[in-house]
Amino acid sequence: MAGRARLNDLNDTLLGPIAKTVDCDVLITPITPGAFQVQVLSPVPDDLHKAHCLTINLSSGERLNGTVPHARKVENADLELQIDV
Repeated sequence: MAGRARLNDLNDTLLGPIAKTVDCDVLITPITPGAFQVQVLSPVPDDLHKAHCLTINLSSGERLNGTVPHARKVENADLELQIDV
């Protein structure tokens, strides 16, 4: 599934949780029944790779959310996030 989405991320810091919202183009791929991968297409927000929790609101109205156990920047400047529900 690909398209425009609003990402609401939560980053736990020493000073407390920091919530941010950003609109991005994403590609979502199921991994297992309890996990999926989100590829955030470039340009990627600077600190999205630090997110601990993510809620994805797709333009279709669908909403996905979960924790982020793994994030990695790929060579083409995109960001891959694994989301566990």
